[in-house]
Amino acid sequence: MQFFEYIDLLNQPYDIFITESTHCDPHWHYYCEILFLLEGSLSICSDGKQETLSCGDLCFIYPLQIHEICPAETQIARYAVLKFDIHALHLPHVYSTSLHSFFARPPLAADLCIPIYQNDWDSATIKTLILQTVQEYQQQKECYMLQVHANLSTLLIQIMRNAPESARQNHSLITEKADFFYQIPEYIDTHSNTPLQVQELAELCHMSYSHFAKCFRETYGRSCKDYINYIRVNKAQEYLLHTNHDLNYIAMECGFFDCSHLIRTYKQWRGITPKQERIKSSQNINHPKTTS
Repeated sequence: MQFFEYIDLLNQPYDIFITESTHCDPHWHYYCEILFLLEGSLSICSDGKQETLSCGDLCFIYPLQIHEICPAETQIARYAVLKFDIHALHLPHVYSTSLHSFFARPPLAADLCIPIYQNDWDSATIKTLILQTVQEYQQQKECYMLQVHANLSTLLIQIMRNAPESARQNHSLITEKADFFYQIPEYIDTHSNTPLQVQELAELCHMSYSHFAKCFRETYGRSCKDYINYIRVNKAQEYLLHTNHDLNYIAMECGFFDCSHLIRTYKQWRGITPKQERIKSSQNINHPKTTS
C-alpha cells in the first residue's frame, strides 16, 4: 500500500477539473494543488489537523504533504481542483526563486496547506479566474496553455499576497537544499515495509547524519524517525479500516518488527490500540450520526 499518487510530470504538467467527490483517500504527490469550493463544504485532513472549507473558500496544498479529503457538514460538495507542476509555469528567473520557495516547500512547522477564506479577499474575482482556467484546459482552444500559465501565475500571486501573515513569516526561514533531498518522502513511502535507517537515508542524500537530521526536521516539522513511524502508522490504519487482515500481516506489510511493535507504536501515535481502532470504526458504521 502506497500513498504516492504518480502523475507523469513530463507529459501531464497539469490536471484541472471540477468534481463533486466528497472523499479522497490519503495520498501525496509532487504537484501543487489548489481546491476552490463552488458549493457545499468539505474538509482537508492530515496528521490530526483539519481544515474545513465552505463555498467561496480556497486552499493551497503543498507538494509532498499526505492529505485526505473528507465530507464536512453537508453531503454535497462541488469544487475545482487545479494540480500543477510549478516548474512548468516557466516563471521569469527574477521571480521564480521567491515563488518557488513559497509554494514548492512548506514553511517551518507548517500545516499542510494555506487556507484563504472568502471574506479575506475578492472571492468572486478568484472564482471567475478559476472557472476560466478550467474552461481553457477543457476546451483546449488556440494558445490555451499560455492562458492557463497566465491564470495560474495570477492565482499564485493573489494567494501569496493574501496568505496568512504566519505563513509569509515562516517562509523566510526556509533554506536552500538540494533537490534530491525532497525525494526522500517518496523513498520512505515506497520502502516503509523494509528496515529504514536514518544514516542510510542521509547517505542517499550525500549528507552527514547531523545535517540531514537538522534539514529534515526543519522541512517537515518532525524527526526523520518520527516521519517513518508516521507513514507506517497511517498505512496500518488504512489496513485496519479497509481490510480484514490480522495484525501480524499488517505489521509485516507496514514495516513493524512484529505485532507487539505495531500495537505499541500505534497506541503511541493514535492513542488507541489497533483492535480499538477497528471496534471504533465498526461502531461508526453501525451507528451513523443523525441530524435533526
